[in-house]
Amino acid sequence: MPATKTALKSIIYAAFALPLAVLSVCPATAQQPAPGDPGYVRVQGQDGGLAPPPVINTRAALVDHREEMRGFIQRLATYARQQKPNFIVVVRDAEELIIKRNLQDENIISPARTFTRSVDAVVYDGVFLGHKVVGEAPPPELQQQFLASIDRAKAAGLPVLTIDYATEPKSIDAVYKAAHARGLTAFVAHHPTSQMTEIPPYPRRPNDENSQNVLAMKDVKNFVYLSDPAAFGRQDQFALKMHDTNFDLIIVDPFSGRDPLSKTAVETLKYKKLGARRLVFARLDIATAASYRYYWKGDWGEGSPSFIASPYPGDPDRYFVEYWNPAWQQVISGGPESFIYGLIAQGYDGVLLEGMRNYLVFEGNVEIEQEFAPLATTAN
Repeated sequence: MPATKTALKSIIYAAFALPLAVLSVCPATAQQPAPGDPGYVRVQGQDGGLAPPPVINTRAALVDHREEMRGFIQRLATYARQQKPNFIVVVRDAEELIIKRNLQDENIISPARTFTRSVDAVVYDGVFLGHKVVGEAPPPELQQQFLASIDRAKAAGLPVLTIDYATEPKSIDAVYKAAHARGLTAFVAHHPTSQMTEIPPYPRRPNDENSQNVLAMKDVKNFVYLSDPAAFGRQDQFALKMHDTNFDLIIVDPFSGRDPLSKTAVETLKYKKLGARRLVFARLDIATAASYRYYWKGDWGEGSPSFIASPYPGDPDRYFVEYWNPAWQQVISGGPESFIYGLIAQGYDGVLLEGMRNYLVFEGNVEIEQEFAPLATTAN
């Protein structure tokens, strides 16, 4: 195994080992009451012992979940740029993070300037097609909310990218036209991005193909998102396949199967078929953990370590996490054993942060099963 690959795996595996050491706490024992003692109860006709008091998580009750997400990302971005000054941080589905709502009247909003100045671009999903079903437009009122949020992001000076979902060429062309008219950089996927294991068959060449070098977000005219490099075969096969394209930006999962993409593969991805430079980002979900990922330990599960929360709808092997927990944050960013440090060491130009909407789970004001239901795939 190449030294760079071994080093990255050591960095990332060490990062995920840390929370276990920090969070291993032995519960205190207490003498149980006998029948007849105060507090003794019977459960379904059986001796049940002491009636458990209501559990009140005072820390969770005091958490401003949106502000905690903003703070997490701001610290992550600061740390990343300390390691690599031009490292690019992009956030996906952060429409509620770029604003702050008045506590007395949520219809009164103001810009979250500290947050918007800490990130380099934003990505919106399903603005024109595929919000809930591939090929279907979102309800008009929801689309207007998206477009209003996009206008706010642009007013803050942030480039805006969109990921829409369609399969019919006519629909795909319409999305690119609508995005271009609003000054947005679009990508139209024909599957949900969790299943994006190939370059979409249409259009055959990148929309708004660009022969120039791309060194910053303002230069990006098109992009592609790929969730599993292993679907292309070996790492060298994947890198050469993508090298044979002219996308301005490639967003990719940093692991091919169990192994991280090598530094050589990442470097190969940085050049278009025409020879010009382009950007390569790693995607990183900072608000869920999955048992099918490389970092998962055999004794992990819901509530263990304490930052692992409930299962993700439609994916019982994936879990929401308490992203404000310092132990989880150490896994992601802040030191030489963190995920972000490893990505920078491998040569990525930036990162696409995902899981921005997971604060909704902890606010408790949405139907989780419906809100996080997988994107339905149907023909246009």
